[in-house]
Amino acid sequence: MKFVLKSLVLFCMVFTAVAFTHADDASAAASINKTYYVKGDVVNIRSGTGTNYPTVTQVKYGTKLQAFQYAYNSKKEVWYHVTLPNGQKGWIASWLITSTAPAFTPINAPLISQMPELPRGCEVTSLAMMLHHAGKKVSKMTLAYEVKEDPTPYRKVDGKVYFGNPNVGFVGNMYTYNKPGYGVYNKPVESLARQYLGSRVVNLSGQSFTEVKKQLDKKKPVWVIANSWFTKLPESQFTYFYTPQGKIKVTYREHSVLVTGYSGGYVYFNDPLSNQKNRKLRLNNFIAAWEQMGKQAISYN
Repeated sequence: MKFVLKSLVLFCMVFTAVAFTHADDASAAASINKTYYVKGDVVNIRSGTGTNYPTVTQVKYGTKLQAFQYAYNSKKEVWYHVTLPNGQKGWIASWLITSTAPAFTPINAPLISQMPELPRGCEVTSLAMMLHHAGKKVSKMTLAYEVKEDPTPYRKVDGKVYFGNPNVGFVGNMYTYNKPGYGVYNKPVESLARQYLGSRVVNLSGQSFTEVKKQLDKKKPVWVIANSWFTKLPESQFTYFYTPQGKIKVTYREHSVLVTGYSGGYVYFNDPLSNQKNRKLRLNNFIAAWEQMGKQAISYN
């Protein structure tokens, strides 16, 4: 009985000490309003002002944190009470953060030009860039040969264009502008990508651009369909194909690129037509073009 009572008293003493430490942290904290960025590769966010406190979560290099308090612990170390991007709160040591935003670096995916061999081959060329980044060095010409085709011939009758369906396969001729042609959409491209990456392929089509950003945050480039103006097109730039599956709306401005990053209101992408690596344009315009073309996006894990 004495042993039980002694243990209970000891537990109460320890609990009181821990409670006092937390209370002491709170009372000693001073209010601030500053933005900081994580400068370690992966660092711990803790429940109190010291490494002896449990880890609440972990954050990566460059994560933006909003500090609303700071305090000194018993070792005279400065710790900051911060809010994470997801709203979670915790404490981080002063030596793990900086007030300078880290320089943004787009994903280093190889640049491959679709020209001169594939005037209409932007989709398979952008896919080749993505596959190269994933460790599969497949040529654009191989992919051009392997992508599924819709063999429906081009016909124009009474002002209506009867042609193939890009949701089924590549429409028309990829190799020259001297013959009718159009392009291909995400489903046949996904099937082709799976020949090389299998279950690693992620089709993000139809989802919000937030999902594209999540892939980019994981340093995975994203194949997309947009248009060559990279902004929302006027209705005058659209027409219709009458396909075996029905009438579909299309634009000859259709274009595919490989997105390599986003930062500060801008998007970065490898453009196989202009042959520009990490081309930089306004993100809101790019998203508008992407959404207008059906939110088509493919990446990999």
